[in-house]
Amino acid sequence: MITHPLATLAKLAARYSPPRCAAVPCLALLNACAAPDGQFNHHVTIEAHDGADGANAAFLDVFDRATTELRVALPAGTDTALTDALLAAHDRGVDVRVVTDVDRASDPGFVTLTEAGMPVQYGDGAVAYFDFNSNGDVSWTSDQVVLSSAFAVADKTWFAGASRAGGTEDGQTLVAYGQHQDLADDLWTEHVQLYGGIDATALTAFSAPAKSIADIRWRYGTGTDAELEVWFGPQQRLTKRVIDLVYSARQSVWILTDDLANDGLARALQEKAADGFDVQVIVGPKFGASAPLLSRVLEDDTPDVVKMQVDRPYVPTVVIIDADPSLNAQERALFMTHDLYSAGRLYRGSSIVSDQLIDGVLWQVDDWDERSVAFEQVLSVWESHLDQAGEFAP
Repeated sequence: MITHPLATLAKLAARYSPPRCAAVPCLALLNACAAPDGQFNHHVTIEAHDGADGANAAFLDVFDRATTELRVALPAGTDTALTDALLAAHDRGVDVRVVTDVDRASDPGFVTLTEAGMPVQYGDGAVAYFDFNSNGDVSWTSDQVVLSSAFAVADKTWFAGASRAGGTEDGQTLVAYGQHQDLADDLWTEHVQLYGGIDATALTAFSAPAKSIADIRWRYGTGTDAELEVWFGPQQRLTKRVIDLVYSARQSVWILTDDLANDGLARALQEKAADGFDVQVIVGPKFGASAPLLSRVLEDDTPDVVKMQVDRPYVPTVVIIDADPSLNAQERALFMTHDLYSAGRLYRGSSIVSDQLIDGVLWQVDDWDERSVAFEQVLSVWESHLDQAGEFAP
């Protein structure tokens, strides 16, 4: 696990009770932050972990804290320690509701939950409809419609969110967790929609996402120098937000993702690079898998962008904007639960993986005056992949 001092939480730890969950050392300071007299501390910790265990440990801690209600979105169920903990919560009387992608129904953990009678909603299956824009029938298979959301909320107070959770694959993972009533409430609202069947497949008569915007506050205090933004897809167009961030950059844009199949993003990167900005892109082994024609824009039409590639079983999506503390500009670092897919559902009449048919979460750290610990954690994932990046050879 990559660790950094957590000065703010350390001060809280000195004031409040000692950790009650010694089995999860990485969460010790967080456990010490329970507020006295029924009041709520609003704090968020962001950590980078080597492997899936760190994220799963944060989720386990939230599961353990639930006393009445627990809402969970998991994109995978191969780590049965999580599903065992969900069953344990259910057995002690907690109202547990889980949502996952229908294509993961055969994961051993979800099989166990279903056989035990646990409420599990399997969403984001295949979708087909008549599209008025193209004046024809269109369809997507269930593997093109994805639930990538990874978060858990206990009693509308404690929460955990991650770039991935529930799996066992190697590779770095970013985790946000803490006690934050506003953020937990918005995550809860998002879960209500997913569990109720209003996922990325739910469309209006005009083929637009039927989901409502859940995080009406969208900017959250963290108890540190950093502020946090949280956005949900598809209703808040996550890859479109990344494109907007690229255009807003004042010095540098660094992008890490397994698959980049977004022609609008590629062209935005080239425009910034051609103007002298420091623009670097690292992709993983999945590059070009979802839409080769769109990925070719990055390959062939971005001569000024520095392009690299890594060979890892899991590559998170990370975007770093203006990573220079001396620059008189806002530093921003974000991580997402899915790759940087197309921003449109159709490309020349063919169905491709699109962020308009993906339920996912974007977590964004905003630094204003001083470099925060949270920003450093996200940046460390970029730097780790940069150290191992090799020639761009798709």
